[in-house]
Amino acid sequence: MAKETEKNNKGKKTTTKTNTAKKSSTAKKSTTVKKAATKSTTSKKDVKVEVKNEEPKTVEVKPVVKNETIQKGNECSCKNNTPFIISLCVIVILLAALIYSICSKRIPKLKDGNEIVATIKGKDITANDLFESLKESYGTSALLDIIDTYIANKEVKITDDDKEYANEVVDYYKEMAEYYQVDFITFINNYLGLTDITSEKEFNDFVLEDYKKTLVVKNYLIDNAKEEDLKEYYEANYSDKLTVKHILIEVDPENEDSEAADEEARETAEEIINKLNDTDKDDLDEKFNELARDYSDDTQTYNNGGLMEDLVKANIQESFFNAAYELEDGEYTKETVKTTYGYHVILKVSSKPADKYEDVIDAVKSEYADSLLSLDSSIMTLTWDEIRNKYKLSINDDIIKEAYEKQIESLKGQENETEE
Repeated sequence: MAKETEKNNKGKKTTTKTNTAKKSSTAKKSTTVKKAATKSTTSKKDVKVEVKNEEPKTVEVKPVVKNETIQKGNECSCKNNTPFIISLCVIVILLAALIYSICSKRIPKLKDGNEIVATIKGKDITANDLFESLKESYGTSALLDIIDTYIANKEVKITDDDKEYANEVVDYYKEMAEYYQVDFITFINNYLGLTDITSEKEFNDFVLEDYKKTLVVKNYLIDNAKEEDLKEYYEANYSDKLTVKHILIEVDPENEDSEAADEEARETAEEIINKLNDTDKDDLDEKFNELARDYSDDTQTYNNGGLMEDLVKANIQESFFNAAYELEDGEYTKETVKTTYGYHVILKVSSKPADKYEDVIDAVKSEYADSLLSLDSSIMTLTWDEIRNKYKLSINDDIIKEAYEKQIESLKGQENETEE
């Protein structure tokens, strides 16, 4: 976790940390991103600072799949299957070469009509020879890429907003390439593994194609979601919206004696509670603001008295939410609250009732689908199998058919073992 140390207006050292994600169990063990109890979203600039001292090969780069819901513009996160995509990029090159060899009128043909791709002394290499050689290793993936592209083009229409998003992704990676002082295409080839990309337009097209395929899967998961699963997801992730103030006393992760560091942080938090206990009720809010400025290690909020608004159960650590939820408005925690960041003292400002299920059903569906995709990488492949079957897929080549069926059977077997 990246962090930078700075002084607050009282001369106290504070530490800024980037977001960490945490998963909570939901319907079908689905998950949604749980943001740290005290942190705000990291900006692009933050990302660049965060990875500056890392080796270029280990940099964690921005997904090239658009983070967007299918319905009513609600935000969500779509899963990007990078290894599979990289394989497809290699396959597309080979497939393009094969198609060109078959379609070009300048390539000579044998008497049976089979095109000659290349010749050496005493040997003609035909298009059929090339196909037979490639299909066992690449044929299944290449065929599925053609099929899935066809389906995606039928089911998803790219909008101007989608195109604008693709441009933003390209601009983002341009900034990253500039930051690492390498050519943009070199960055895409080496850092993302997209070795066949040779121009900015090709990368832009790749982002849009990959995005369309992800949306096809999300739409299918949404359309086939069971009502009981959606309601279970809603119950687990939607809650009252809390506005609170908090003071974080961080447990120093660099302290070699972790138990001593934990104890020191807890004692400091208890001292803050004692100071609040000695404060008149009318002066409580002002006193809390003062203590937040003096003590809190959350530099995102301490200058504003530790204020955080509209917190919901789905995006905050459970111990923090539960402690805040139990408080009355204007009441503070009489005991310290522990999270992965350290110890908190919480003052509840106000709360709003949870959104009704019927009012947020579109968002629930989209987030539920995202949670399934983020939970298990095999969901993407297995869902595509169902979608292809809906389109009556029939594979006639025995080698490709056998490879495809083995892949699906293997993933289904793993899924059954996980459920058991």
